[in-house]
Amino acid sequence: MHVVYLSSKVVTYSEGGDLTPILDEAVQVLERGGLVVYPTDTSYGIGCDPGIDAAVDRLIQVKHRDPLMGLPLLFHDLEQCKEYHDFYGLELALARLFWPGALTMIVCPSREVSPRIRGRHESIAIRVPDHVIPRGMARRIGAPIVGTSANISGGPTPFDVDSARLQLGDEVDLYIDGGRSSATANSTIVRVDGNTPASIRVYREGAISIENLTRVLRSDAAAMELWTARIIHHES
Repeated sequence: MHVVYLSSKVVTYSEGGDLTPILDEAVQVLERGGLVVYPTDTSYGIGCDPGIDAAVDRLIQVKHRDPLMGLPLLFHDLEQCKEYHDFYGLELALARLFWPGALTMIVCPSREVSPRIRGRHESIAIRVPDHVIPRGMARRIGAPIVGTSANISGGPTPFDVDSARLQLGDEVDLYIDGGRSSATANSTIVRVDGNTPASIRVYREGAISIENLTRVLRSDAAAMELWTARIIHHES
């Protein structure tokens, strides 16, 4: 079923197509404090410029999200991430092996970050997705974008744009339709615990299974020097 929302605009992106006009429009929306729904390598995300408080407040309201949860950030690349966190040891190995990709890292920011992004936490969640649209938006605005799933909190995870539109409706300024995602899960969320060698704490097992995470790390000699080989399952 296709629902038309007159107050929102939908643009379509086909892989290999001209990305410039889509990014132009998305960046204009972000810079004026608007909300954009976009495809990623996992589920569809809803984003805004995290530096515009009113936009973040609106996103939280549209999603019916608990503001104390905080919001993840999506970056263009590792170098942009380094503006927000001082990476070391096993964190750098994880970034090298899994970014761009479906791995979110929980880290302590090295700069002031809005409490709207941190929520109740001292840490932030960051990722470099393997998709040209969110990475392109982050590159163009010169900062990360908010990268939370494009659904009502507790609602179905949207792996196509129609699922997002059915939940969020005309509260979103721009929908970017990149087709159905090939993924069936959200990103895996981890945190590096301790000094070198360090352990890995898993907050959510998602698109990257713990088995695959372990296999990739064990196949990399440099990573094995930094890792205790321990996977800790975080208890909420």
